[in-house]
Amino acid sequence: MASPSPIMQKLIQIPICRGLTESEANVIFEIAEEASMTRGQRLFSEGETGDALYAILEGHIDITKRDHQGTEQLLARLGEGSVLGEMSLIGGDSRRSANAIAATDGRLLKIAAHRFSRLLRNDNIAALKIVHNLAQVMSRRLQQMNEKLVDSLNRTKKKEELQEFQKLLNNWSF
Repeated sequence: MASPSPIMQKLIQIPICRGLTESEANVIFEIAEEASMTRGQRLFSEGETGDALYAILEGHIDITKRDHQGTEQLLARLGEGSVLGEMSLIGGDSRRSANAIAATDGRLLKIAAHRFSRLLRNDNIAALKIVHNLAQVMSRRLQQMNEKLVDSLNRTKKKEELQEFQKLLNNWSF
């Protein structure tokens, strides 16, 4: 039996493919498309319909979102082995929640949602394992967001306390 191609070896090492046998990974590889990205290229924009998951084989992608003032805020920089757009595989007709912009040149593996859904409808074990792994990835991301939210709330509270203290000092007469 021939050894797996370099792309297949990378696919097997991606966390969402954890636990896949080589033959199961091959099923996923068969529905995937390899794509290249160039620095500054927008892979998708917030609000667009999610049509695919991307696995980063090489390079980095910035995940950004505009705040209420319209300023683009960096949420994360994802690198080799990371996935993005995972909600499109399990969320049905979901919308992109952020922007994805190539921070460097690189290579991706794109898994179209409609192809993946077909595997799920047929109870394909590889697709089921990936959904399980995606749930773990999303759970970790939710945990990280919760921690960031709590840190932000703590900073806001401290800022309010400092403002109150400053008012007290400003009104203090000697």
